[in-house]
Amino acid sequence: MIDAFAEAVRSLTQVCHLVVVAPVAMTILAARGRWPAVAGAIGGIAAGGVVFVTRWIVLTDGRLRLSALLVIGVVAMIGLSHLVPAHRGERIERFAAGAESTWAVAGSSAVVGAIVTQWWRPCVGEALGEILTLAPNDPWGQLLPTIGFMLGISLPLLVIGLAYMAWQPSPAVATRIGVAATAVGIVLAASVVFGQHGEIVARLFQWSQ
Repeated sequence: MIDAFAEAVRSLTQVCHLVVVAPVAMTILAARGRWPAVAGAIGGIAAGGVVFVTRWIVLTDGRLRLSALLVIGVVAMIGLSHLVPAHRGERIERFAAGAESTWAVAGSSAVVGAIVTQWWRPCVGEALGEILTLAPNDPWGQLLPTIGFMLGISLPLLVIGLAYMAWQPSPAVATRIGVAATAVGIVLAASVVFGQHGEIVARLFQWSQ
């Protein structure tokens, strides 16, 4: 597990893992960096990674685009909390102020985290290669190493949460960040829906060489 975690941390600059981290980071920012969003996102990525690795999932275009539509829906719902007029009642005021249900925030982030792992096209190093080789015949034995790897690539999400908490932007700035993050998250998911995701990833790989 430690080796897998360390390999994931070392590989964070590789675009293949940023494809997972970036959309989830946008979700956390859209939720104003709240800890339930961070915890839910990391948990969702870990769970989605276990499903991906143990089954070595390769999605068809149709299923991939459906998952992207789900992400668009969830991220858009979170982002709308920044746009709802606060004068329509106490419940809406709480929603617009970022006081949504803890479970709703954590659950939404977890859903996005779990879904985007199914878009993943991993860069396979020694530790991940061993996991992928052994997982079909020994899924339980590879459970902890898989979780360790997914926690490693989720580390930037924890950093984002800490940075947001330390910064504590004003409500106006927080709203702008949330709206911008929502827009970016929707664009990323839309690239999957319209079949541009693979091309974008390929170009990013070229630029990172």
